Amino acid sequence: MKSKEITVYEGECLGPIDWSFDFEAFYKPFYNCSTPGRHAECLKRALEILHALEAHPGVSEVTTDGGWPRCGWGEVLRVGMYDGWPYWKPVPSVCIASWTGGGVWSAFANITDIRPKEVRK
Repeated sequence: MKSKEITVYEGECLGPIDWSFDFEAFYKPFYNCSTPGRHAECLKRALEILHALEAHPGVSEVTTDGGWPRCGWGEVLRVGMYDGWPYWKPVPSVCIASWTGGGVWSAFANITDIRPKEVRK
């Protein structure tokens, strides 16, 4: 007997970032800040990263890892309003190249760091 697991991602990019989105309300449950009381600073940093990614797609790598040293870096493939798992509504998100060869969508609040894309030879 053979068995296999198939992962199917549902959702689509609905276009560019909607800057009228309620970033403050969406960001409240995220704890990307290591120090309590720094919520506003962390949200500001997340929005700076999102602005940079939207302005210059394809020149950066990002990670969702919160540890140090950072790992799991992936090239930014696309930036936009994604309506798939886990929110099932349009959320400002980033599609990140994964080690499997595909892309994984992650909400802007999950992005913990950004760096210039490494040139591989």
